[in-house]
Amino acid sequence: MSLEKFVSEMMTMHVTARLWHWMTGSAQDHVTFEQFSTQNEAYADSFVEAALGNDIKLSLNEIGVKNGMENNYSIESAREQIQNYRSEVAKVKTFLSDGEIPGGDELVTILDDVTILCSKTLYLLKLN
Repeated sequence: MSLEKFVSEMMTMHVTARLWHWMTGSAQDHVTFEQFSTQNEAYADSFVEAALGNDIKLSLNEIGVKNGMENNYSIESAREQIQNYRSEVAKVKTFLSDGEIPGGDELVTILDDVTILCSKTLYLLKLN
C-alpha cells in the first residue's frame, strides 16, 4: 500500500466516524465516535507531518477522501470497519518497520497510537 493511499484511508475513516457520530441513536456511541474521529484526525495530521519532516515524498495531490458511507449505518458495520482499519494500520506498520523508509520508526509510533485508539473504540462500542 502506498502511503498516499493509507493517508486517504485515515482521512476517509475520520469522515466516516463523523457520520456515525451524527447517525447513532445512542448517546454513549455518539461520544465514542466523536472521540475516535477527533483523535484519528489528529493522528493523520501527525503522520503526514512526521513523514514530510523526514523528507518522505508524498504526492499530496493523490490524497483524498472516498465516500464516507459505503453501507447504511449500523453499529455492527461500524465495528467491522474499525476492525478492518486496524488491520490496515498493522500492514502499514509492518511495511514501515523494515527500516528502508527514513523516519519509519516515528511513523510506526504514531500508528501504535492509532491501533490503541481502534481497540479502545471497539471496546467502548461493545459496552452498549
